Amino acid sequence: MSALVTPGDLRSTLAVTRSLGRQGIRVTVADESGKSLAGASRYCQASVRAPSAARSPEAFVSAIRNEVDRGKHSVVIPTDDVSLSLIARARSEFDGLTALPFPDFDTVQAAHDKGVLMALAAEKGIPVPKTVVVRDPADLRDAIRQIGLPAVVKARVSRFSHGGQWRTGGAVHYVRTAAELDDAFRAVHAVVPCPLVQEHIPGDGRGIFALMSRGRLRAAFAHRRLREKPPSGGVSVLSESVGLDPQLLEHAERILEALKWHGVAMVEFKRDARDGVSKLLEINGRFWGSLQLAVDSGVDFPHLLYRLAVDGDIDPVFTYRVGVRLRWWLGDLDWLLIRLQEKGSLARRLEAIPEFLRPAGRGTRAEVFRWDDPAPAIRELSQYSQALLRDTIARLDRRPASHA
Repeated sequence: MSALVTPGDLRSTLAVTRSLGRQGIRVTVADESGKSLAGASRYCQASVRAPSAARSPEAFVSAIRNEVDRGKHSVVIPTDDVSLSLIARARSEFDGLTALPFPDFDTVQAAHDKGVLMALAAEKGIPVPKTVVVRDPADLRDAIRQIGLPAVVKARVSRFSHGGQWRTGGAVHYVRTAAELDDAFRAVHAVVPCPLVQEHIPGDGRGIFALMSRGRLRAAFAHRRLREKPPSGGVSVLSESVGLDPQLLEHAERILEALKWHGVAMVEFKRDARDGVSKLLEINGRFWGSLQLAVDSGVDFPHLLYRLAVDGDIDPVFTYRVGVRLRWWLGDLDWLLIRLQEKGSLARRLEAIPEFLRPAGRGTRAEVFRWDDPAPAIRELSQYSQALLRDTIARLDRRPASHA
């Protein structure tokens, strides 16, 4: 009854640690710092150091394998894309040592490559944005003809291996003119060859959170984002559980079934305001930031995943409490600071203050702070304060010197 979870400084890792610890499962957190958010939890039995997965991938895999061998952990749960990809690629090194409740490396890469994913989804009859994979600047004129403007330019993958290290695919670019499209293509292509050009879809994002057992749906959950960081769209800082949309659930199940997915996944859609159709954007094959909301609502994904790994299968879970809210306080504070610094009138910017201070609703729970486990919130606040101080000093150092 033990699990090794990595990396430790993600909120999702904290949710996994608390979930499994409350079930009496011994949790060890592996992280580069050794003093991580999840490692501060009372439900973490041990914290171990591991090299950075992004900067030292081979050393990271070796450290995780050695810890599994030493600690005899029943299950290994990676909670970010890089550690997931690395351990999936080194799966044979863990044979006979532990359970790895996620797909093989090729399946993980197929899900993370948006070009491959869009083609597979279209083949399965799942709505997707108009998409062109552009290999050369000469193809941009044809892309405009197929996609139109405005458009979106993005890397095929969010994280990729280059020169023995893992890097990010860069920003998503929203373009309105042919000149902007050319600049964005060259910027993305220089980092990850052959970026995607997609139609811009006006509307709101939607997601299905799922647990699959070798291509069969075993649990599902949905929430809506009430506030995000940044406000234009990003991670949720205030979210609420909502009922499952039958059509989204069917499409999510269909694409994950086609991939023969095993383990957890977040399937992201965007509802097109022009025609009301929700179109597939991407799949994240690991736990998501607001995982604690699902646990609070009654779908304990970490424990379900652990039981799936140990027992081979679980009974399906598709019902939960709706209207449950979760607030990430420091993320919400960032939301407020961003709003106050936006361009526009002072009155408009100040509207963010009462919105931030307004009660989020009866029964809203804090994501990081819990009365029975306060130490992670104290560690997060300390790290946040130190980062804020460093940023303030850096901004002061960049100010031009005044001249008499």
